Amino acid sequence: MARKSRKNAQAAMETQKTVTYAAWGYARISVDGERSEDSIESQTGIIKDYAAGMPDLDLQGTIQDLGCTGRDFDRAGFARLMEGIKSGGVQCVIVKDLSRLGRTYLEVGELLFDTFPEYGVRFISVNDHYDSFADDAFRKKLLILFKNLMNDMYSRDLSNKIRSASMMKMQRGEFTGLPPYGYKSDEDKKTLIPDGDAADIVRMIFDMRIAGSSANSIACHLNREGVPSPQNRRYQLGKTTKERFAKRILWEHGNISNILKCEAYTGTLVQGMYKRDGKRSVTLPEEQWIRHENSHQAIIGREQYDTVQALVREAADKYKPTGNGGLPENRYSGKIFCTRCGRSVSRSKGGSKESGFLQYYFCRSCNGDLKNNQGLTKRPKLKVLALDAAVMTGLRKQMDMLVDIDRLARQMANSEMQSKRRTELQREIIKLNKTVADADGTLSSAYAHHLDGLLDLREFGLVRTKMEHNRNDAMIKLALAESELKKCDEMTDRHCHWRSVYDDFRSAETPSKSLIQALICRIELTPVTNEVNITFNYRDGLDEYRGMLGESGVRASA
Repeated sequence: MARKSRKNAQAAMETQKTVTYAAWGYARISVDGERSEDSIESQTGIIKDYAAGMPDLDLQGTIQDLGCTGRDFDRAGFARLMEGIKSGGVQCVIVKDLSRLGRTYLEVGELLFDTFPEYGVRFISVNDHYDSFADDAFRKKLLILFKNLMNDMYSRDLSNKIRSASMMKMQRGEFTGLPPYGYKSDEDKKTLIPDGDAADIVRMIFDMRIAGSSANSIACHLNREGVPSPQNRRYQLGKTTKERFAKRILWEHGNISNILKCEAYTGTLVQGMYKRDGKRSVTLPEEQWIRHENSHQAIIGREQYDTVQALVREAADKYKPTGNGGLPENRYSGKIFCTRCGRSVSRSKGGSKESGFLQYYFCRSCNGDLKNNQGLTKRPKLKVLALDAAVMTGLRKQMDMLVDIDRLARQMANSEMQSKRRTELQREIIKLNKTVADADGTLSSAYAHHLDGLLDLREFGLVRTKMEHNRNDAMIKLALAESELKKCDEMTDRHCHWRSVYDDFRSAETPSKSLIQALICRIELTPVTNEVNITFNYRDGLDEYRGMLGESGVRASA
């Protein structure tokens, strides 16, 4: 028996697959600052050195996230990585250590043991000596879970320490955070000092507001004069290295409003006004704010500041919603964007309380720029009534198409090909589950034989290596098969949801917020021409259905 086990184990080792994986490195440094050994250059070097020594890895490049905390996965680089994984372009992810992927126990664990296996992605953590496709990966799972938990605890502890240190600085009257426009930090980064020309611009803004200019007209004046915006000024001072701030960025209404409301220009330092609640910033009651009078040199006198605050309150009261004159709920919130700059489109109102307000949508940034540069006398705005009409027309066309797709989907669900594929997947899942059980049983028997002296340590090690390899390979294939079966079931059931949405929509005269949020992915508005382009949530689903219908022999309409 010993001779037979040795022969089988050696044959398994000789016939291992020589697959090359399209690998991408991922490197991240935190907003809290990292050690020198955790620099992007250090992480990239470790990843390249590791990949160079692995013949089955083809390193395509390294995706980076600079200044991003590990407790938040809303990162541009990570989003690109996930897009590559979902499209199949990323077959292997390499990191220096587990903390670079993230520092949250639940999210990182879900990535490692659910998301990556679902897409068949290999994960390698160099310093943790972990390779998810290695034969010993299953034995190291507990260690990886423990390290993941330690990373989470470290991150929470560090965050609490930073928050406590920042609070102590505020209590002592030291400035924390980014200086407001018109100020810069002294050499010790504890006190605000006026920033030359920028401080003069702040004085001019307050003077123009007192003279009767609105925030929007002040912004237009600064843009015409070519005055660097707060973002541009921050780049000039070296407070940010983001290249997008090196290009000219226009002043906007919001920049002016923030400056006019900032009490720091009077020499009073006001901090601790907000606290973090998850990803949101919550304003604290004013009695909890930390104030220090005469903390630094003033740019604006107290009397001038108070005069401007009175003007700001007066303007706010003028447009404050009263009775039926206020704006209703924004049904298109988070859905409508500018094609020129990509920013969210603003909503405004026109008319008067007596005649009734009208709602408009426009890009505040682009329309202001176009008005200044092209000599437009009025801001081109899209009436919400015109937007509703465009959306209703588009939705009716889409819904008519859904009815046809719904009928074809039912045919597809009952097609011979779809039924055959579902049966094949179910059989494959049963077979793979048996492979996993057999590997566990063989490993258990081999261990018993080793204890009885029928297998020596080396022979047992060969059997264990082979069985663990078979088990891991089967587990990966099992995850892929279960995922495909789940998608088949979802595609079969999805038409029921679409049909119910259509039934709710048919009787509507204008699109409600619930329908907009459910059916529309994105609305793009072109400035000046007010052209509207609508992207629907289920377009990908329709295309996927058409492909599946074509394979099943059912013909779908265009």
